[in-house]
Amino acid sequence: MPAARDDYLLRQIQLAAAALKRLISRVGNGESSDTVVVDITAAIATLLGPNGPLLERLDARSAANLAGDPERVQLWSELLALQAESERHAGRDTVADALAARARALAAFGQPST
Repeated sequence: MPAARDDYLLRQIQLAAAALKRLISRVGNGESSDTVVVDITAAIATLLGPNGPLLERLDARSAANLAGDPERVQLWSELLALQAESERHAGRDTVADALAARARALAAFGQPST
């Protein structure tokens, strides 16, 4: 069973990485922030899977620990940073600031152990 879980997690990470790449391009091309935010939210939901609502409520350290895979946490933080950028372009600075802070915190706690 662990192999099936690993395959599932790897697929989630691959889907999110591909989505991140597309979304960065869309933001760079000036696409509507509202449309991009909806798609970023969907990419995060795919990445986090059924535990997403729980992970989003936890503090960054707990969320990173529960998410488990450092690559997954890193992608999550990158998606949140992109969402923050999109929110800022839409003039929603307070939301953008909160998302950017969450992204930084996740990135710090999502670093692989050495």
